Amino acid sequence: MKEYLLQLKTQSIELWQKMNKIQKSVIVGSAALLIVVLILLTRSATMPDYGALFTLKDEQQAGQIVEKLNEKKIPFRFADNGADGTVTIMIPNKDITQTRLELAGEGMPTGGVVGFESFDNTKFGETDTDRRARYLRALQGELTRTIEGMSEVDRARVHIVQPEPSLFSEDQKSATAAVMLKLKPNKTLEESQVAGIAKLVTNSVEGLTEDNITIVDINGNVLSENTSGSESGAISGKQVEVRQQYQKQYQSELQDSVESMLEKIWGPGKVVCRVSLDIDFDKIEQKRQEYGDAVPRSTEESEKTSTTTNSTAALGAPGTDSNIPGYETAGETGTSETTEIHEIRNNEINTYEEFREVAPGGVKRMSVAVVIDREIDANQQKVVEDIVKSAAGFDTNRGDQLSVAGMPFNTEYQDELSKQIADAEQRQMYIYGGAAALAAVVLIGVIVGSVVVMRRRKQDKVPLEDQFVISRPLSIDELEDNSIPEKDLTPEEKEQKRIKERVENVAKEQPDDIAQLLRTWLIEE
Repeated sequence: MKEYLLQLKTQSIELWQKMNKIQKSVIVGSAALLIVVLILLTRSATMPDYGALFTLKDEQQAGQIVEKLNEKKIPFRFADNGADGTVTIMIPNKDITQTRLELAGEGMPTGGVVGFESFDNTKFGETDTDRRARYLRALQGELTRTIEGMSEVDRARVHIVQPEPSLFSEDQKSATAAVMLKLKPNKTLEESQVAGIAKLVTNSVEGLTEDNITIVDINGNVLSENTSGSESGAISGKQVEVRQQYQKQYQSELQDSVESMLEKIWGPGKVVCRVSLDIDFDKIEQKRQEYGDAVPRSTEESEKTSTTTNSTAALGAPGTDSNIPGYETAGETGTSETTEIHEIRNNEINTYEEFREVAPGGVKRMSVAVVIDREIDANQQKVVEDIVKSAAGFDTNRGDQLSVAGMPFNTEYQDELSKQIADAEQRQMYIYGGAAALAAVVLIGVIVGSVVVMRRRKQDKVPLEDQFVISRPLSIDELEDNSIPEKDLTPEEKEQKRIKERVENVAKEQPDDIAQLLRTWLIEE
């Protein structure tokens, strides 16, 4: 083992002495770099891994957490602050979970705003006005924390104005609120998210309506303009955009359906169809009540009979007998009988009620125009009209219109464009073909050159003794006979002939080597 080490040392010294300055510099530099890498790896392996404890936007909160970490004797360091002014506090990974729980138990961090934790301690001598102001501040802080919990929001600020209570309801003013948002880079809020923020603030503040909420971003853009007035039936800009998109998509589908059907008859590109729709986006509620025939349900009859007696005095002659009171005269007496019949009939009437809610999106009116790239007669035009009416759901009762015309299309622009494209493709094919041919020539040249170089290197590497090896012994006459055509020789004879020529060339070019080789053979014998 000792001899091996000495030998290795000797070989290393000899190798070092044979190197030039550049080789020595490369070896020294590589060794130094390797040592530095090993030192860094060892240091990183022995140092604890640090992780982010909190990323805060308020320096005051960061200072409070640093103070707590110093009290707990936990090592920390700061990461590079972001462009938005945030501070990241790093501590060893093994202490992150426990430290977060302990700080959370102490109410830290609070996010830079004051919430309902301000009511944990009662202030002596506080008036109702002070308590009301502290409540509004705490409510603003809680709403700020909730809104900042959204993934798109970087910072938020909430302002609430709640007027003093009034003795008269007509003099009571409504509460108002304003929300300012700073969104994260490349982030936007959907209209539904803005409406959600407005609904959150509305349900958190007493006496506040969505009409009295203003939501803006840090650039001053009003985000709540499309959400206000939604309860009163006003149409927001987003709803208008959705309706327009729906109408365009509906028209496009009808156009594609008609064109694809007619192109099967007249050929691709020979038909143009345009559809214009008037869509009803109103939501309708219908209630209908119908009455059928009367059906007897019950009948009630009653009969009443009454008898009446009438007395009539006789008419006397003028004079004493008829005018003296108490003087009786002869008269007439009569009896009458009356019968009354009452009938009450109760009828049941069939009633049919229907309540329907018509969804928006129905077609109020349709206009279709079809142009065919050829002259068509009246019969063909009638057939096309019937086909289009059936395919598009044509309804004459609602005033739909259809126009079919046949005339040759002007294709000069398309023909010129097609010609230019064909010429460009042809030129491109020529370029690609020339490049491919050039690449093929270069590749062939590289292959041929590589083969030649490899053969030369192979010949240079063949030992001198091997150059005299032949497959079989040949006579001198055979070697010197050049009258035999090479095409009549066998592959073995051709190889022997090439070896002979090579030996002659070596003997002429390297006579000293040949002499040394012959001496070696004679000594061995």
